[in-house]
Amino acid sequence: MQQLFAWSSVALGGGSVTFVGLLVFRRIRLYRLEVERQEAERRLEPLALALVNGEEIEAVDARDAGVLAGLLSRYARQVTGDSSSALAGYFERSGGVEREVAALGDRRAWRRAAAAYLLGDMGSEWAVGALRDALCDGSRDVRTAAARSLGRLRASAAAEELVGVFVTAEVAHGVAGQALLGLGSAALPALRGLTGSDDPRLREAAVELLGLLGEAADSPLLVARLRDSAAEVRASAARALGRLAAEDAAAAVRAALDDRIPFVRAAAARALGEIGGRDAAPALLALARSDHYDAAQAAARALVRVDPTLLAAAGHEGFGPHVSEAVDRAAIRS
Repeated sequence: MQQLFAWSSVALGGGSVTFVGLLVFRRIRLYRLEVERQEAERRLEPLALALVNGEEIEAVDARDAGVLAGLLSRYARQVTGDSSSALAGYFERSGGVEREVAALGDRRAWRRAAAAYLLGDMGSEWAVGALRDALCDGSRDVRTAAARSLGRLRASAAAEELVGVFVTAEVAHGVAGQALLGLGSAALPALRGLTGSDDPRLREAAVELLGLLGEAADSPLLVARLRDSAAEVRASAARALGRLAAEDAAAAVRAALDDRIPFVRAAAARALGEIGGRDAAPALLALARSDHYDAAQAAARALVRVDPTLLAAAGHEGFGPHVSEAVDRAAIRS
């Protein structure tokens, strides 16, 4: 038995030495590859800058092509206009876009994610269709990289799909939201259509985003959502109208102060604080005296902007703790 233990110890020791040796070898190999990459980048940087400036360059060999593509993808994040088009053209002509699109079908998730990310930096519209398909990839990392790249490419055709993955959280929330913001006004037609979706989550997200990207002309569409069957959508509509400072919607937002759901009333009160107008002051004061904390506090704070004189008078007459707190805050600010 002792001999068996001895041999086991020798075997374990030998295995440990082999394992450590492999780790050391791998680290040395990775270090050498990194040094080679850095040296290649320094050598190829003049060519990359020439391309950014719209100059023609000679073809590079296959090994350097990958390094040059990495350099250009970094530059692509910082350039616009003609320079951006020149880089996109280079990636298309050199086969870089085709290579990364093909990599979206790789069995390794990390390679698909890297390809989806690079395609956004390459700036070629040729990749939009493949990236839209990648939003359905089984890997969350791949879906997130694809969403980010679609935003960079301002792919308006993907707006509805991006709202979908934003709502379902199939993509990191911040990335999907940033991608939609990256689309800018190009996303508006899809968002307007989604405000009438059968799915209340899609309606809520579309309304919320319209408040960030929308225009004054979207006010009637948002006012209609103040009567939505879903309370979350009604609250989002009130917030959106507040962000747009839609004065023509003030009466409809005032009516929302009587909503049966407290957080909708609170959203309407905050919106009226953004929209302004003394017509809302009496209704806000009445809500500020209510017993629901969030709605009452929001109404009192909105009064600071809507009618500070009425707020001060109400504070002296003992209209409740929320009004008194708002008066004190206003005094500190002044």
